[in-house]
Amino acid sequence: MDEIEKKLKKILTKNADKRILVLGTIGLGFSWISKVINIGKRYEKVLDDLFVENYGYIDPRYISDDEKKRIEDSIQIEKGTPLFSHKILDTDLIIFMYANPKILKILCTREEVSYYRALNLQKKLKEQIKQSSCQVIKMELYPKAIGTKTMTRNVYIYDDNDYDLTDRKKRNEVYEYENIKYDFRFPYLKIVTSLSELKRKQGFLLIINEKYLDASDYVEIDKKYRNLFKQFNLVYIVTKNKLKNDMFHLKYTNIYFVNKNFFNDEVLIDLYFDYLLNTKQEKFSEKKKRRLAEFNTYLEKKKTVKTTELEKRWNMTKRNIERYMNDYNKIYNRIGYDESKNEWYITKK
Repeated sequence: MDEIEKKLKKILTKNADKRILVLGTIGLGFSWISKVINIGKRYEKVLDDLFVENYGYIDPRYISDDEKKRIEDSIQIEKGTPLFSHKILDTDLIIFMYANPKILKILCTREEVSYYRALNLQKKLKEQIKQSSCQVIKMELYPKAIGTKTMTRNVYIYDDNDYDLTDRKKRNEVYEYENIKYDFRFPYLKIVTSLSELKRKQGFLLIINEKYLDASDYVEIDKKYRNLFKQFNLVYIVTKNKLKNDMFHLKYTNIYFVNKNFFNDEVLIDLYFDYLLNTKQEKFSEKKKRRLAEFNTYLEKKKTVKTTELEKRWNMTKRNIERYMNDYNKIYNRIGYDESKNEWYITKK
């Protein structure tokens, strides 16, 4: 249990004799909050139930404003049963949950709600709270689903070029809560001087010059270095040939070719936040996992394989084979596609 959950439960236990309103904007993750404090009620749900109880299943547009206000005013918070709401109600204690704009954007993206709507509502709630005479306890939230370990923010550079990058650990991006520091600083920059040194490293990005790689094209690089590169979420290979990304099939790998002028401080920030906002752990059904395990057993005996062979073996369409290969890589990360030969190739474990 993290510190926010502990503090929230402590507040609820201490104030069990009070009417408690848990207030917050959209995007904070009501399902998580409800599990933590076992709320049983949510304002919007109570309101919907009351409308149905009084008027049946009727379009709200046909209910007068006076009738709506009468229903809204009838909602009362009970002692011992906190109510979660996006609007202020009559209560004894308000627990205001909020996030700074940077963190709120991450939360909203994960909840798939409008960031600007959430931000504007949060600002509105802050202003309303200032005018309230009710006791208020403020709690700042942070994203629970992303890693906060240093290794998840490491950027390793193996190149003799100079980059316009600032080591973000020099900037104050640490949020303190309950005397515990939660670190959301941008990536730490690390310099390495050999490929063997990279074998002991991991992080979200590796920048490496192609002259240090013993291979001439994408397919060779992917076959030879995939086991080394899979410790990183992204691998950017610095090349003099700007067209390499158009020349090679990159769908089934985390490798990208870039010019040395590609990187600057803002690019690195954008890459990092894109990684935080969009990287999700995909869940597969047990049936899909079993099928992917069967794929793995079959492919372990192969060096290369044609799509037509897989279509015949698994009785699937070409499109389904591509989907399964994409899912296969999310678990096993050892398949690539050579477009010049129209065949899949399997890398070593």
